[in-house]
Amino acid sequence: LEAPGVSLFRSEQVRSSDTPESLLQRLGVADPAAAAFMRSDTPVRQNVLGRTGRIVSAETTDDHRLVRLTVRWVPDDSGDFRRLVVERAGDKFSSRIETARLTTSSRLAGGIIHSSLFAATDASNIPDSVAVQVAELFSGNIDFRRALRKGDRFSVVYETREADGEPLASGRVLSAEFVNNGKKHEAIWFQEPGAAKGAYYTLDGESMRRAYLTSPVEFSRVTSGFKMRMHPILKTWRAHLGMDIAAPTGTPVRTVGDGVVEFAGVQN
Repeated sequence: LEAPGVSLFRSEQVRSSDTPESLLQRLGVADPAAAAFMRSDTPVRQNVLGRTGRIVSAETTDDHRLVRLTVRWVPDDSGDFRRLVVERAGDKFSSRIETARLTTSSRLAGGIIHSSLFAATDASNIPDSVAVQVAELFSGNIDFRRALRKGDRFSVVYETREADGEPLASGRVLSAEFVNNGKKHEAIWFQEPGAAKGAYYTLDGESMRRAYLTSPVEFSRVTSGFKMRMHPILKTWRAHLGMDIAAPTGTPVRTVGDGVVEFAGVQN
């Protein structure tokens, strides 16, 4: 009896340094003809080579020749994703780009703090954007720089946006629980049907919106506090009636409520 042929599947993420050969090699493909086509094909050069983080899947024969290569990515906030398909037909290859709708589902994950929040979320394969939301959500109750304890634990339910069953992007945190030094903090997202905005609440119905922030920017450092200091220009001992915070250019500024920016730039 002849042994039936089988199809093999494997997924990877595109790296900015990838060549057709290195990408196919990580996918378990040994097909010089496919590599040559990818090098000469305009859609592949524009949307795969030189990119980073895009999900790529390969279907191969049992002798590792390429049958179909699929690359998926989210180009904007429209709710659609792009699908680039490279397909074999006999001895030739062709490519096409398709547009399809993302599907939204929810995922439950959790972890235990051993060193930092981001180390714990990385160990649990939780996206960084979700970890940032958790830190933002509980930053009014927990000082994530100084108050974390080894053994603190957390759980989170968050939205994930999928393309053909592959998670491409994460969305909003729907609910979260954080146990810090034995004290439990909980939050849940609620949005009235038809309302444009929602908000986070405790399970007792209290709003999580804070009256103040520990810092108006993420991952910042205080360069000069509210204190007496030597004035850097006047060279006299004066009170510094404010707080200077340094952060990389482009860091978003946070606020406790809606507002209008009155000035952005350099003064005096």
